Amino acid sequence: MNFSLSIAESLLYSTVKITALSQGNIIGTGTGFFTCFNKTQDSLIPVLITNKHVVSGADQIHIKCHIADQTVYKPSGSLIDVNILLHDTLLNHPNQNIDLCAISIGSILQQAIHQSTPIFYAPITMDIIPEDGDWQYFDAIEEITMVGCPNGLSDTVNNLPIIRQGITATSPNKPYNGNQEFMIDMACFPGSSGSPVFLYNRDGYLDRKTQSIVMGQSRLKLLGILYAGPQFTSSGQIILSKGLQFKIDSMMHLGIVIKSSELKVLESYAIETWKI
Repeated sequence: MNFSLSIAESLLYSTVKITALSQGNIIGTGTGFFTCFNKTQDSLIPVLITNKHVVSGADQIHIKCHIADQTVYKPSGSLIDVNILLHDTLLNHPNQNIDLCAISIGSILQQAIHQSTPIFYAPITMDIIPEDGDWQYFDAIEEITMVGCPNGLSDTVNNLPIIRQGITATSPNKPYNGNQEFMIDMACFPGSSGSPVFLYNRDGYLDRKTQSIVMGQSRLKLLGILYAGPQFTSSGQIILSKGLQFKIDSMMHLGIVIKSSELKVLESYAIETWKI
């Protein structure tokens, strides 16, 4: 029996909620997604990608994973709690200003296999990152899809993330404020940090490179990774409090996304650094 996920379904199994721990205490949550760095054509390094700030100050992270059916590679319906120590597995992007990191999970996957609880996941492959010459053909306004756990929310029964959709707020082919990032028009909350942001056209799209409309075909590109969202602060007066004031930080329904090309930089750095 063959089992295959649709593109949309695979996105659900590409990400996990990350709970960051320090000495056993929860210090934050975020989102991570699975991918494999291509060490050689036949040698892959499975990793979990997230933001540096998601795991800052943590000595380990906790994720909940799907156990694979051992006869057919599909979710079995059972889940497994996984704790990953960060001491030897965490690698930060070499540019301190790029809020990206990779966590090696190869040993975790092997351990799960040996315990007869193989982990099912759908990695976001590096080949859906746009090539350098492709960015110029993305339009100023593109529909985008983000997968993650805003404010730590997820479908806890099915262990699946939340999917949100919006548009680009700045052109993805132009570096926002001179940085390798762009802005999206979407409600972005703490916990969404580390979420992959996709250009996903299910039923067709305009190929600006060839100036032709592609009908009936899907397109999936990893455009970037969410890491921040601007806020504005409002001052209000507390009723019957003799003028005491408080501040309210409000989200602006905007998010800032690191371009996925920086993931390739992190891949190269990991291959050079990790002796795997």
